Amino acid sequence: MKIFLTISCICSFLFGNAQTTTLTYDIIIGGKTLGFVTATKTEKGNKVVYTSDSDTEVNLIGTTTIKTRMKTIFEDGILTESTYKFFKNDKLKEEAKVIKIEKGYLFTHDGETSKIDGPITASTIILYFYTPKEGEKIFEEVEGYFKTITYQKPNHFFLIDPKSSHKDTYEYKNGLLNYNLVKNTLIDFEMVLQENKIQK
Repeated sequence: MKIFLTISCICSFLFGNAQTTTLTYDIIIGGKTLGFVTATKTEKGNKVVYTSDSDTEVNLIGTTTIKTRMKTIFEDGILTESTYKFFKNDKLKEEAKVIKIEKGYLFTHDGETSKIDGPITASTIILYFYTPKEGEKIFEEVEGYFKTITYQKPNHFFLIDPKSSHKDTYEYKNGLLNYNLVKNTLIDFEMVLQENKIQK
């Protein structure tokens, strides 16, 4: 009995105070819903863990499944670690990792490593749960550089890519990302929040 109580107390200490918010989005391409994104934010003490998992199925010439998996950790408001994996038909096609070091960060993308100055206080994954500010620099965890927020109107922002002319659209409702239009060279896609599936 004492062992059981001790284990229960340890589990309560480690996990009992954690608060998790879960959001689900439809992925829309060409007006059709082809997949979904699940984003989570778990807060415990000075640590916040974000995850973003997407699953999409595209039928062009045959069926192609696309999956992405991202996990990013902030401690005391500073990014300390991030991992990203991209799968096509269950085969790993792209991988990125960010690790905080004594001075700045090490960024690894598909085996190539570079140094990034820090600290990083905002990255793209937090934009599900965070309404950004005009001029704010947002770190792109996959490509390893900063993008800039521009204000358009209340709760409506653009995320500007300095390496292209792409402007991604971010629209917010009640402090959460409600709509996202992502511009890509090959194909654009939309994400729409399923408001009935918000879990807190």
